Amino acid sequence: MHPSATRVAFAATLLTCAALVVAPWRGHVDDTDAQLYLVIERTMARAHEWFDLRCLPGFYPSFREHLPFAFWPGIAAIRLFGEWAVNPLSALFTLAAIYLAGRIAARIGGTWAGVAAMFLLGTCEVIWQYGGRPLIEPALYLFATAAAAAALEDRWILAAILGAVATLIKGPFGLLPLGCVAVTRLPDKRAPIAVVSAVLPFALFIWLDPGGGWRTQYLHDRLLGLAGGSINNGIVMWWFPFSVVARRFWPGFPFLILGLAQAVRNPRLRPLAGACVLMVALLCIPERKWGNHAYVAFPLLGALAGVAAGSLLERVKPQAMAVTLAMASVVAWAGSISGIWARVLKPPCVFSTTLAPALDGLKPDDPILVVSPEVETLAIVELAAGRKLSPWPAQALPADGTIHSAVIRDGIAVPQSWMTIAKSGGWSFASDRH
Repeated sequence: MHPSATRVAFAATLLTCAALVVAPWRGHVDDTDAQLYLVIERTMARAHEWFDLRCLPGFYPSFREHLPFAFWPGIAAIRLFGEWAVNPLSALFTLAAIYLAGRIAARIGGTWAGVAAMFLLGTCEVIWQYGGRPLIEPALYLFATAAAAAALEDRWILAAILGAVATLIKGPFGLLPLGCVAVTRLPDKRAPIAVVSAVLPFALFIWLDPGGGWRTQYLHDRLLGLAGGSINNGIVMWWFPFSVVARRFWPGFPFLILGLAQAVRNPRLRPLAGACVLMVALLCIPERKWGNHAYVAFPLLGALAGVAAGSLLERVKPQAMAVTLAMASVVAWAGSISGIWARVLKPPCVFSTTLAPALDGLKPDDPILVVSPEVETLAIVELAAGRKLSPWPAQALPADGTIHSAVIRDGIAVPQSWMTIAKSGGWSFASDRH
């Protein structure tokens, strides 16, 4: 093995992943969750609040769909550096998780397994396209994967601490990687102790219920609602998590299958492979499922796929591999800086394009009605995150009122007391005549 070549390969792979993670910043991102979470973090940072999550006065005045700890990194970043720091912080979390996946693979299969794991995970569209946004997943990837990595190395105290952080970020989904690795390490008595220890801070928070509503709205309505199917959203097909992996874990999926086959003969690979299979199987248990619930498994899936791919890369000359990866890094950064990779994003919303000149007359925090037969969550968070307005959902335009601006879905009647100023993409912008 050539140490200089392997160092170049590791660095080049991580740089390639970084180029892809920041690539969406060159375009306009319309992402319901990311924009909603950014507004929550902005609101909490302004109020110097940490537990009583809320979004806007007219939209989610009390938010209990996720634990507050998931938003703490973003809140802290805004308070310390400003709103610009939220995306880079998410990107750093994602890159750290990619590195950890490489470290897990390298410990089992050698240097090239680690390089392959990072490359396969970092080029997975789910990871790079969403890894630099203000979402819950980047921090979840980091701490859940770190907990699993520590458990695979029998560092159970560290695993419990990191698992506790991951569980505070996203409840049982954060505990899943550590719990599944612990099952594969039985009958080591430290494994169940680490899992129970990781749950304790979460249980204490639910018991104390700071800010109010966490036991009823998060634990009972959200978590138990997903588990029992009492909520109306989500996918009910029991095999959906397996479908998510098969459709979205690319280009690593073929190597993942190869890694599972290799685990039959490789005892060192079995704990990782067993944990991966168990994770996806357990994700099938809740009655209602979302695709992003399965993403917590992707770093460990990347490590398993990397071990399989690494066994094939051992036949390639290290210098040739290092040069190839260095060239890939250059191409990745050229595409990122030029904005080529950002073209995979959806077309920008009308509020940032054709209706933008009309909206420019509004000031930050100005109230605005979002008029539609149904609550238009994406439109609301687009106006709040991108234009820093204070939207209020409504089903009809009032003849008069305290809010003097509105965006209106096509088909909604516009009273004579309102004047339509601009129209595009199924929306109109109007202001009252007073």
